[in-house]
Amino acid sequence: MVALDRNEPDETPALLSTERLSLRPHRPSDVPFMMEMSADPEVIRYTGDPPFASEDEARAVIARLAHQLEAFRMGRFMVSDRKTGEKLGWCGLKWHEDDEVADLGYRFLRRHWGKGYATEAAAVCIRYAFEDLGLPRLVAHAMLENVASVRVLEKLGFRRTGPTVFKGFAAEGFVLPRPASPAP
Repeated sequence: MVALDRNEPDETPALLSTERLSLRPHRPSDVPFMMEMSADPEVIRYTGDPPFASEDEARAVIARLAHQLEAFRMGRFMVSDRKTGEKLGWCGLKWHEDDEVADLGYRFLRRHWGKGYATEAAAVCIRYAFEDLGLPRLVAHAMLENVASVRVLEKLGFRRTGPTVFKGFAAEGFVLPRPASPAP
């Protein structure tokens, strides 16, 4: 079972953690960080998302994330370095009501690429999805050119489901079924 840390006094409790990382709900104070990440064309290159047009737009996204957490006990979480508190990016689950499935997503500042943060943060989100939420499967999408993201998903055990269109772009679909319970 994944432990949810509940140590933030004035914020929505729901932290997940790893040896190096802390994952928590986004806060209004994260707007400048969200703007910074969104302003880097390389960070959003494979996301299908345009840069935020304003701080109000970033605040609206944070509000939607808070609603998702409240309604479904999942969301995209702010990922920070546990030792320094430095914000690295975000990672988490997004519930799609129409398809009744959660997708795994992540995004990190470019200076933090290649350090294993996406894999580490995603792994704890996957454990939370299966062990605490009891989800039967997770899905993910990666644009065909996003070799690094495809590598992360495959390392986490996702298998390709074939070409698809994601946010209007050619992408590869992925699925990760809930692991079978070990035999007694």
